[in-house]
Amino acid sequence: MTDGGDNGLSSAVRAQAALKARIALKYREMAVISDDQYRITQTAIRDNHAHQTPLHTSEMLFSKCMHDGRYSEASIIASLAVLDSNTPVERAHFTLLQAEACLLRQDDMRAIRPLLQQAADELAHAGTHDDAWHQAEAMLEDMQAGLL
Repeated sequence: MTDGGDNGLSSAVRAQAALKARIALKYREMAVISDDQYRITQTAIRDNHAHQTPLHTSEMLFSKCMHDGRYSEASIIASLAVLDSNTPVERAHFTLLQAEACLLRQDDMRAIRPLLQQAADELAHAGTHDDAWHQAEAMLEDMQAGLL
């Protein structure tokens, strides 16, 4: 990066680095479940043989993995939650979480851009624009702006 006359590339690189730092900080500072609770929850899910994990539980597990730097596992949890979601807003939310994990894990725009497009499509098909929709839309806009 250059000082002063920044070109488009350095601006994009700085924006992406700032987005990654914000996402990492968000999860690092977030209160998450303990390691014991994580293991208990994982065991309960396995023992239950449920076809669907409650979305709140998926979000707790996702946040714990992100907090601990286990981005691949977090991405898998988010992708499974997309499948468990019943509404376009829920699918968009977990798709965006998957994109966050992907950004921190591998920084691969070819993998992240389709996730952002999928989330945008889900939000476009949402019937209501409630608080959850607005939160997902803001998250999408933040990620799109950070990934110029």
